[in-house]
Parts: sequence; C-alpha cells; structure tokens
Amino acid sequence: MRALLLTTGIAALSLQAQPRVQTFTLPNGLQVLLLEDHEHPLVRVRLHLKMEATDTPAGHQGLPLLVMQMFAHSDVADLKVEEFNRLQEESGIQLSHTLKPDGLEWQLVARSRDQDRALGLLANRLLRTVFDPSMLEIQRLACWRQENRQADDPHTRLLQALAQNPDSKPTLTTLGAISWEDLLTFRAKVFRPDRAVLVLHGDLGLEQAKRLVLLSLGSWTVQAPPKPTDPPSARPSNQPLAAPAGPPRIIAPGAGIRIQAFAVQPSQLTPETRLLLRLLIDGNATLHPVRMAAHQGGLVATLDAEADASGSGAWSLLHERLEALCRRGFTSTDLEHARAVWQASRSLDSLHPEAQVDATLAEAMGRAVTMEGMKAVSLEKLNEGLRSWLAPANLRSGAAGEPAWLKTLPKP
Repeated sequence: MRALLLTTGIAALSLQAQPRVQTFTLPNGLQVLLLEDHEHPLVRVRLHLKMEATDTPAGHQGLPLLVMQMFAHSDVADLKVEEFNRLQEESGIQLSHTLKPDGLEWQLVARSRDQDRALGLLANRLLRTVFDPSMLEIQRLACWRQENRQADDPHTRLLQALAQNPDSKPTLTTLGAISWEDLLTFRAKVFRPDRAVLVLHGDLGLEQAKRLVLLSLGSWTVQAPPKPTDPPSARPSNQPLAAPAGPPRIIAPGAGIRIQAFAVQPSQLTPETRLLLRLLIDGNATLHPVRMAAHQGGLVATLDAEADASGSGAWSLLHERLEALCRRGFTSTDLEHARAVWQASRSLDSLHPEAQVDATLAEAMGRAVTMEGMKAVSLEKLNEGLRSWLAPANLRSGAAGEPAWLKTLPKP
C-alpha cells in the first residue's frame, strides 16, 4: 500500500512539474517548442537539423561527420575559432554538437541572464561559420582517425565496429571522395530553417522566447550552394584502406576473450515496442552466461569466454542463447512488468529538464512513446518484435582476443 501511495505521489508530482509545451513557427519555417520553467535561472536549447538519406551521395560516407568536424574547427564571422571558444568559456555558456543517425544537433546551456548572448553564439556558429578550404585535408584525416580510434581499448573498438552500419561507415576511400563542392552542397541542403526544430527549456516566457529566437535566427534563410572557388582538394594517400568485409576480429593480447553480437534496431517496430523490448532484454538473467544490454541503435549480446574455450564453441553458445530467448518469448506478466517500469521511469524523467527536452523533441520528430501506444502493444506484437529484432539476418557478430584464439572462430 505504501509503495502504491509513493508511486501515485511521484506521478502526481511529475504532472505538476511537467511544463506545458508552447509552439510557434518563424516566417522562415523554423519550428520552435518552448518548455517554460522558472524554478531555476537556466535556459537549455536543443536544435535538431533533420537529415535525409539522399543528403549523402553514394560513395561519400562520412560527409556529415566531416561537415561537423569542419564546424568545430572553423572561424566564426570575424572571430577566430580560439576566440569564439574562449568567449563561451568566459561567459559560462556550454555549446556542443552531436551527430545523430537522423540529423545534426546542437546543445546549449546558459544562465537565463546570458540567454541573448547564448542564442547569438548559437546563431553565429550555425549561420556565420567560415569554412577554410585549406582545413579540409586536415579534418578529413581527423575524421578517419576518429572513426578508427586505435587508442581505444579492444572491447570498445569491437562494439563500435559492430554498432556502425557497414554501408554508412566512413573509410579513407569515401572520405577521400568528398570534394569541396560536396561539403558546400551538403551544408546548403541540410542547414535550412525549414528542416530545423528548436526546443527551449527554462526561465523565459513565450513573448520573450519569440523575441529572442526572432532576433537570433529570424534572418536564417535557405541558401543556394556556393560555387567552389578552389579546385578539388588532394586526396589522402599512403594511408591504410578500410578493413575487409566480414565479422570484425580485434586482436587483443592480454585483454580477455570476448564474442559480441549486435542486433540492429528494426525500423518497422513502433517506439513503444522497441522500448518494452529494451526493458525486458536489458540484463535478462535467463541468457546467462551471455549478457544483453541496450545500446544506441540496437541491442548488444556479450559473452566473455574462458581462455581454454574454442572460438566456434563460444560463437555457437552466444547464438544458441539468443535463439532460445526468441523461442521462449515473453509472458503477459513480463509485458505488464515492463509497462509498470516504464510508467515509473516516465514519472521520474518528467522531473528532469534534459529528459523533458528529449521527450519534447521526440514528439516533434514523431518518435515519442505514448500511453496510448503502450496500451496498444499486445503480447503477440511484443514477441513478434523480439523475433524480428534478434533474427540471425539482423545480427552483426565479431570477437576480440588473442591472435591464436581468433583463428578458431568460424569463417565469415
């Protein structure tokens, strides 16, 4: 009874704390969502630029990554990049960017008294960044090193190799194929106000937000790709090419023996089904000795094998555990338990500003988890989703370990 009262109390408190979403659109097409919250003198900003598959030409994998790398290391209007970064630090303004599977994002946190300056810095970075053609080769190689990350531990490199779609993985060849014109064309196609969603959270009212966004981003317009003034940049040379196709095998002397399978998140599943499956699979004890965990973009199954185990035996054990879970499926009790866990976490998440921003952006992008959607998930749909997510054709497998042990793995 006490637990029920506590859960009810948390839910009631979360409903009181959840700010109402107010929306408006600028004349240039920029969609703005405001979460008004005057409890703390802070303003949080999230700007998401939608990307489409056609924005990256075939054979140019890594183009979005290279564009973001250029933004991070380029001057802004009449400010050198070092001066721009120092201005942020001296003002206590946190401005960062992230490359998402479906778009580009900028995150901004500032004191409410600095909101005008903070939005001005974001606008300057978006609209007035000056790309320098001489920096293209440097940043191209920086992207290549970032993608390979040989300094990371072997287990991290294995997971990164499995989690990334092979068709979208940048290689030295695809990065080298990106010309100066490709860079400018991508920027013009994606950096448009009518592709952007701006979420504001914090100590500002609706009229104040309208004024602030209009002053900072109201002049943002769709731009035609500038004509290149320089010949195509030289391609990197004398660098190793991408690893051959097949399951990744990471040589890791002394780092233990690990087999992993990455299950790519199916696009046809509803957001609610995906979330319920993540809750039920993450840490599922019936898979022992295999451990299952949610990972960005999918699920990852891990088996740390004994030193005297054969590679083929460990490989078979991991896949047998996943097949057994698919055959067994989940019960109605499991489904109700996962719904209850989601309900409790939702109540707590609604008290956290960053979670509120995440939920508001997800709803604007059409990928929000809703109560109605949760109720619509039947046990049959749940288990059907489980089988499609863990289907053998949907798994990417790989291993890290001693060179001699890796040779005992099945052939690709």
